[in-house]
Order: sequence, then structure tokens, then C-alpha cells
Amino acid sequence: MRKTKTLSIALGLAIGASAQAANLIVYDFESEAAGALADSTSIANAGTSGADGTVGGTGSGTATIVTGAGPGGFTTNFLSLVPSDDGNQGTATPHIGAGGTVASLNIGGDQAYTFAAWVRYNNQTEDNMVFGGANDAVLHLGQRGDQYWSGHWGDDINSGDNKTEVGVWHHVAWTNTAGDGLQTIYVDGVEVGSGGGGGSFGGYGGNGGQTLLIGSSNNKGSFNGDLDDVRVYNEVLSGAQIAALATVIPEPTSGILLSLASLALLRRRR
Repeated sequence: MRKTKTLSIALGLAIGASAQAANLIVYDFESEAAGALADSTSIANAGTSGADGTVGGTGSGTATIVTGAGPGGFTTNFLSLVPSDDGNQGTATPHIGAGGTVASLNIGGDQAYTFAAWVRYNNQTEDNMVFGGANDAVLHLGQRGDQYWSGHWGDDINSGDNKTEVGVWHHVAWTNTAGDGLQTIYVDGVEVGSGGGGGSFGGYGGNGGQTLLIGSSNNKGSFNGDLDDVRVYNEVLSGAQIAALATVIPEPTSGILLSLASLALLRRRR
């Protein structure tokens, strides 16, 4: 029997206590039917930004909703992106346009943010960026070669000895601290790299008008692989909160796949 997951909008009481924090974007892909996606297909957003995502760039590859073994090995829906060439970038490769700019979402280089997703890479060719901008010098969060990567164009960090894997699901989160621009990378709820900042925000500091993309960035940043439970917050989540996002469990009474962060939302819906 298929096990589906419930949307996880926030970290329950842990993040709800922060009045100004917002879980801006949540794509869990359960509202979309399995199969190939065409340009302009809407992707349901359960976050607070008020806009659904929009598929684009499928003239240069494929975007597909797959029902199969997702995070934790449970059968669920996830998004598979395969560019026609790993050197593709920006909007000229399969991606989701997030329906908002960096400025409108309040997630600039000098602002607090947390980006997170379950990620399974198909290869380690060129850049495989999970989050990025439409063009020019912008945000790029994902993989470069065999490194987990966090970059603001000119202010980048990587995961050092903690290498990426091909064909394996991992939960990855990227945070940025307001003011000093300290970037941190977490894999499966564990910190694997931190640095940058010092008041420098690279090219990302002056690109508020850039549209946020999922599955692409500039500089040959086309993502090749699978994504699930994609999230954007305008707050730096704690290590414990990120670890909660990285934990999936089946609910005993229904077989629903949950992150620990989903429980409060599920209870409110009942």
C-alpha cells in the first residue's frame, strides 16, 4: 500500500513562537499527479508566501512527478529534474519559479534565511544547485563537484571532507545569519560546514530583484536529480529544528509519511 506524506508547513510550536518567522515555501508534490510536467504547470505551495510555484525550462530537459521510494524509503511523490545538458543554467533548464523575488521574500544576503530539501543527486557534473536565481550574480545552494555548496557569488563555503553522494537521499539545509552573513550547511540534521560572511554578502547582496528558482542557478547550475519537501524560511532555524525536518516517520495508525515537523499541522487538520 502506498504511503503518502502530509504537507509540513512549520515546525509546530518550536517555530510558531517566533511571530515574525515565516515558512514561505513548502513543496511536497502530493497535490500533483504522477507524470511529466509541462511549462506553466502550477506546483502547490503550502507556505505563507501566497504564491504557488510554476514549472519552466522543460524545453531543455524534463520535470517529472514520480511516485516511488522517497526519503526514508517510503513510497511518496517527489520531483525529478533532468536537464538536457548539465551545463544548462538559469531559466533555460527544468526548474520551479518560486513566484517571488529575493526582495519580496525577505531572504537577501544580509537577511536571515533557511533553505531545505530532501535531495538525491544523479551525478556530480558541473553545478547541481537546488536553489538559485534567474540570472546574473545570485544565490546558489546545492552541490559543486562532490561538495555540498553554499554561495552568494563571491562569498562561498563548502562541506570540506563531507562529500555528496550519487543516488542516495539526504536532507540538506542551508542557513544565513542576518547582519554578518554567516552561512551554514547541514546534512541529515548535522552541521557539515560554516563560514563566509564577515559582513560580506558576495553578489547576492545586491540582487533583490532576482526571481528565486528551485532546481537551477546561473554558472551552469542546472540540477540533475530528485527533490522532495522543499522549504524556504525567513529565519535561521536551530540545529534541533533542522534535525526535525531531517527525520521522517510513518504514522502508525494511517501509514502517512511525516517529518517530526508535520505532527502539529496534521493534528490541526483533524
